[in-house]
Amino acid sequence: MQCHLKKEIPGENISGSMSSESDLTEQVTEIIERKGRGAIEKARSEILLMRTHGGEVTSALAYFAKVTLTGGLPVFPVLLTLSCEAVGGKNTEKTTAVSAALTLMAGAADIHDDIIDQSKVKYSKKTVFGKFGGAVALLAGDALLIQGSTLLQQECESLTRKQRTAILALIPEALFEISNAEAKEAHLMKSLDAKPEEYLEIIRMKAVVPELHCKIGAIMGNASKADVEALGSYGRTFGVTSLVRDEFGDLYEYPELVNRIKNECLPLPVLYALRNPKLRSEVKAFIESGNFERKILNRLKKLVLESKQVEELRQDLNRMVTAGVNCLETVGNNTQLKLLKSLLKVTTAYV
Repeated sequence: MQCHLKKEIPGENISGSMSSESDLTEQVTEIIERKGRGAIEKARSEILLMRTHGGEVTSALAYFAKVTLTGGLPVFPVLLTLSCEAVGGKNTEKTTAVSAALTLMAGAADIHDDIIDQSKVKYSKKTVFGKFGGAVALLAGDALLIQGSTLLQQECESLTRKQRTAILALIPEALFEISNAEAKEAHLMKSLDAKPEEYLEIIRMKAVVPELHCKIGAIMGNASKADVEALGSYGRTFGVTSLVRDEFGDLYEYPELVNRIKNECLPLPVLYALRNPKLRSEVKAFIESGNFERKILNRLKKLVLESKQVEELRQDLNRMVTAGVNCLETVGNNTQLKLLKSLLKVTTAYV
């Protein structure tokens, strides 16, 4: 979800009478910036503190800190903070520091993912892989993973033993799930026969990242086991719906769509459209032609987005959002939970 700030909002309320999806998106965006930017800035400063030896890896880390980290909204840190506050936690400074550590680790995964996918450009900016090549990007990602793990361990030292044990136990599970997702995705690259259910399962596995943030936030707020699980379920749903939205978004990003066809798994809506017997041959012809001019891909996009199968995918997304909102009903009813519900609703706006 990439948005630009337009104005400040007085207070933390999300109104129940939004006039449109754009109103909701704008208001949520501004709250995300205000609540989450501190974690990104701390992560950025931690990266810049690593720049002590010079060389290409140092330059790659500086590029990541100055360009990549500033490119998107700090949604995951906000999920952690709101989850903590929703169950009564109040230590925002501590949640910011923990979020910064997780941001470094997530950044490492993103860099490694770009190497696997051969993604040189994202959102009109070169990736670390695109600017410095695979070897340097790999080493930079490793450095971020080590720094993030170290920072997380340090920040957890001031928590209770129970909190520290619970949080640190979640990390290897999440890393293994992400790694397995990447391995499964590698088998679907450039395949016209990939099943959308297979790819949707990979997306569900990658959604462990927001689930992790929500669970850690709940643990830091001393939530009950039931509330930790409820917020975790919400986080997993948020991850799936936001990643599926990105799949739709890649149809509109011309360089990203070209790279998806050439080097990666086809976008999820394309996989769904390929299930339409009447459209399959036409969609395949577009892809197999090797002609990726913008006008050609625009016709492909139109064909995909208007298919019955993709409309059914949109309906499934709406059902997921409802289920995710319902996960929070058992936790309570406060401002932070209302914000989390609004965040989830925004993930399907404009799909």
